Amino acid sequence: MPNKTKAMALDRIKDLNQVYQHGNVVEWESPQGQRYRYERDRGAVGRELDAVKPLHEWYVLEKNDLTHAKRRVFDLINEDEL
Repeated sequence: MPNKTKAMALDRIKDLNQVYQHGNVVEWESPQGQRYRYERDRGAVGRELDAVKPLHEWYVLEKNDLTHAKRRVFDLINEDEL
């Protein structure tokens, strides 16, 4: 079972599956189908809580840039799916 769980996590940031980008918004999808959203204007990364309603749990970034957003999404995916 641990090997199957490990396979659902990401090994490298470049393995993030970007599914949307428009203006200051970028979205990624985890191997399990969970969506994560970076909004530059908000300076935060959000984890989608409900696919029907646009509800997110937001995490304010220490530095508001795409590099830090990717790192935070990578960490969140690995925390959630390990």
